[in-house]
Amino acid sequence: MRNLKVLHNNLQNQYIDLDEFQIKLIEDWEKQQIVKGYTRQTIALNLRNIEEFIKFTNKKVWEIEAEDVEKFYLSLVGKGLAHSTRRKYQSNISTFYNYLKSRRNLEIKQVTSYVVPDVIDEFNKFFHRKDDNDVRVVPPKKEVLDLFFEGLKNRMLKSRKYFTVARDYVFFKTLLLTGLRINELVMLDVNDLRFDLGEIGKIHIRFGKGSRGTGYKPRWIPMLSNVDVLLNWYLEEIRPGLGSLNDNQALFLSESGLRVCRDTMRNNLVRRQKEIGIPKHEYFSAHQLRHAFATNYIELGVDILTMSKLLGHSNVATTAGYLEPSSNFIEKRIKIAQDKWRAQLEEVLRREDHDS
Repeated sequence: MRNLKVLHNNLQNQYIDLDEFQIKLIEDWEKQQIVKGYTRQTIALNLRNIEEFIKFTNKKVWEIEAEDVEKFYLSLVGKGLAHSTRRKYQSNISTFYNYLKSRRNLEIKQVTSYVVPDVIDEFNKFFHRKDDNDVRVVPPKKEVLDLFFEGLKNRMLKSRKYFTVARDYVFFKTLLLTGLRINELVMLDVNDLRFDLGEIGKIHIRFGKGSRGTGYKPRWIPMLSNVDVLLNWYLEEIRPGLGSLNDNQALFLSESGLRVCRDTMRNNLVRRQKEIGIPKHEYFSAHQLRHAFATNYIELGVDILTMSKLLGHSNVATTAGYLEPSSNFIEKRIKIAQDKWRAQLEEVLRREDHDS
């Protein structure tokens, strides 16, 4: 049966499709954002967040309670999302319900007999924090990463679904080697890989994360750490086995030849760790791979301004929040400085010998 409700009035009974009514509420909120001048990309992100929240609750928007927000928030924590990302979800939920309460409360009451609920209160609302540029996230241990990627290699040799395992290996290895956000990598097309640019090739990130309604922020990053070799292998040997004959230009494809989605790859990351036998308390997220990339290059001596450009941060303070140096970080940096000083000294002595 369709999800219908009889709406009584003095003239006649009207049958209201509650699913369509909810869709109409969301569409009207979308129009309101257009009027306010939000970019198309920002509106699409806001709608996606709200739809993800509603789907999680499995309720109509007028039936959702504060406890549902808390459960949803805990699910975001479980995915390892940064505090600032989780706050974006809550901001969308709060804005959406403020709109419903201000503009549509009477209509919702007439149609559903519900009043618009207060889903955000003093007990589940969290605020902007000084360290909100990004809460420190501990990168996965090197031995855990080694176990994970070796495990995927072994599964490639044994698995019946070779191409999907190989795709996952390349996908997660690329996250580690480039520091990309998972959505940035999902949205790459084949044409975004420019092996002909620079000395080692470059990747065009068209859907870089913007801030405060500015829309996507594109950037270019170099193909560091032989990621060009990895991606070339994927394009030549793996992608053709993933139904790529349908002219889909997406870089990473599903078995049906469609662009993989962000949540699918997040779920795959958890599933692969479980299959390989990584202890649950050592499970890591895609976001932690991004932190591992940043920490690794900082320990190698890359300056924080360069790292901010690679990561797509507009504020170096955000980059600083990503760094979780190892216990021997100081020793490594001193050794780097000593090696650099020694090389400079040897060059000076060589020139003096040549001049004399």
